[in-house]
Amino acid sequence: MRLVALFFIFSTTTASFADTPEKPNVIIFFMDDLGYGDCKAYNPESKVSLPNIESLCADGMRFTDAHSPSAVCAPSRYSVMTGNYPWRGRLENGTWMFHQRSQILDGQTTLGQLMQNAGYSTAFLGKVHLGGTVFSTTTKKPVSWKYDYRDIDFSRKWKDGPSDLGFEFSYSLPQGIQGPPYIAFRNGMLDGAPEDLIEWEPGSYGNSVIPTKGFGLKQWDSSTAGPDLIREATGFIDRHVEAGTGKPFFMHYCTESCHVPHTPPKTLAGKTIRGKAGDAHLDMLLEADIQLGMLIAHLKAHEILENTLILFTSDNGGLARDKPSHKLLGHNSNAPLRGSKATIWEGGHRVPLIARWGDGTPAGSPITPAATSSALVGLQDIFATLAELTGQTLKAEQGLDSQSFVPALLQQNPTHLRHELLVQANDGDGWGQKLAKGFREDQWKLIATKDRKPLHLFNLNEDVAEEHDLIDSETQEARIATMLRGLNKTLDSDRSTPITRVTQKPVVNNGSVQPDSISSTELFEPVRTFTMRPDTIPDGVRINAVGTGKWRVRGETPFTLHFKPKNATSWDASPYRLLGVPVCSKARGVVTISARLNNSKPLGWGRHCVGSAVALRDEKTTLGFVFPTTDPKYDGPTIFQDQLGKPNGHRHHWRQFFPADVVGLVLEITSASGTADIEISNLFAAWEATPEREQALHTLPYLDRFGQVRAVEWPGKLHSLEQLKKELSQELADAAKIDRD
Repeated sequence: MRLVALFFIFSTTTASFADTPEKPNVIIFFMDDLGYGDCKAYNPESKVSLPNIESLCADGMRFTDAHSPSAVCAPSRYSVMTGNYPWRGRLENGTWMFHQRSQILDGQTTLGQLMQNAGYSTAFLGKVHLGGTVFSTTTKKPVSWKYDYRDIDFSRKWKDGPSDLGFEFSYSLPQGIQGPPYIAFRNGMLDGAPEDLIEWEPGSYGNSVIPTKGFGLKQWDSSTAGPDLIREATGFIDRHVEAGTGKPFFMHYCTESCHVPHTPPKTLAGKTIRGKAGDAHLDMLLEADIQLGMLIAHLKAHEILENTLILFTSDNGGLARDKPSHKLLGHNSNAPLRGSKATIWEGGHRVPLIARWGDGTPAGSPITPAATSSALVGLQDIFATLAELTGQTLKAEQGLDSQSFVPALLQQNPTHLRHELLVQANDGDGWGQKLAKGFREDQWKLIATKDRKPLHLFNLNEDVAEEHDLIDSETQEARIATMLRGLNKTLDSDRSTPITRVTQKPVVNNGSVQPDSISSTELFEPVRTFTMRPDTIPDGVRINAVGTGKWRVRGETPFTLHFKPKNATSWDASPYRLLGVPVCSKARGVVTISARLNNSKPLGWGRHCVGSAVALRDEKTTLGFVFPTTDPKYDGPTIFQDQLGKPNGHRHHWRQFFPADVVGLVLEITSASGTADIEISNLFAAWEATPEREQALHTLPYLDRFGQVRAVEWPGKLHSLEQLKKELSQELADAAKIDRD
């Protein structure tokens, strides 16, 4: 759910790179069945050397607590493509067949569309597993579940494939190499002649393997699928550079490796692959590593590597320990984790995630080289991360379970990273999947059944191998109950994460931040807490402490709450430039909060600072108070002639406020439903007021989309108060509609 604050939006993530001189190109290198233990960057005991992946780590950031949304392929691919948990698509377990109705529902935005909206040229290459539609020559209608491939009209486009999902160029393997149809689509059209289609029987055909009976092109060879993909990928980059449009590109590159059948090519890029690593499974890993190296070399040859963000990851955990690579060579695709692909254990969904952006040096890289992050990340978070990096504020219906990890990438404010995450496993035979759930709350992991009954509890900080189950520990009963409520809340939610709102843009030039730009991280970083206590509680309103410095407030609205300093007569906020109050609405209905920080002896509206917010259910945010100038004389730019304040003020501030003498907080709360249920936390201070920051606030003034004047360039900045009111009114109307729905 959404929350719109007129002063400061603390549910937003941090720095954005929209409208920079050069937006970064973006490549997602999406492996198939690569496990946490498959590469030495995560498991020094790995039995295969993957130099390009290891080099990517040396030049970028390695995430150690990243998770695929599902422990199997198709649901994870949907989540990465949309920023949603798998059950928000057509089928909870994903859509696997190329002629099944699309997993992506009408109105759900894809990564391709997101990046197109940011001005990117877009390309998709590789395995899809998202469904689609093909048509009958006879009936002209979509084919049924049981179809005759000879009746498919291949003169018509494959509908709802990548070419309909925001990708201008696509070379798609609808089922990868694991099953029929054994074909590729180029921009939605069959890449081959329909008369060359045949019925394949399972078996080995030279270097190729057909694992399941089905139709395909007679020239199909599973061992050449990888070389075909990398050829198409480098060709796209060549054409993009030659076109000289000045647009950045986005590539979603989904390898066939290392899914079965393990049929590595004999050579690639002049390097021997088949038989090189001692096992076909490990040879496939080597093939993918060479593909990555070829992409990097191609970017370098075009002199665009330094301005390309590469995100390397996998769709789920690694293969089980019944492969020859495990039995004969001692290779463990999931070490040091328990479980493997398809299981709810960490080995089923904890995956490598590596990010590289820059020239490989600390000075020339927005992402610090050789860095490690322990931030909790779900792969669906790529959606919100790319939205932020391209300067896009998500709509309420976009990226419903995606939370930007830009603060981790850029080593900024850790308080804006996720603390909760849900994953699912599809452990079972055939279509009889168990669909177990795993719910994370920081380092704690609760495993529950499909019908939400708790099974296991682990402290992953102390027990990443999940060997010590705490589910029967009496000391953990409260935690289990709390986490089960969190799991249920996520599963029952319309949206599980705050909306990524872009509120500030450090200008990046060759990897550096423009010095006269203020990082929003500085504004969002709490540096002091002011303890407070409830002072005046209206009749009929219940207020209960739910932790240190946090209260749950319930009652019929409207009502007014008063808080005062707990251990003093006043708070001295003069060393800071911002105060914030964390709030979270728990009930349905639009909740409006009007807030006031009072000085002693208030004179009407003359000696306090005001703020207001509109809150919807379940979004954590902070109502912020940015101090106005105490000089009533207006001497700012003419653009602010309707605002009685300097560029560090706000149009709602028209009198003096003295931050050294804050004696109370007043919250006036109303709800469209007539009832409010909110959590309120202690007041905090942020952004210490140094002379340099004060000077920065008085330079480069702009009016942002929420009516605030900032000393920074804001994406979506407005120069008209009337336009601001119009857009904000529409946003609140949209928010109210989402809440009603």
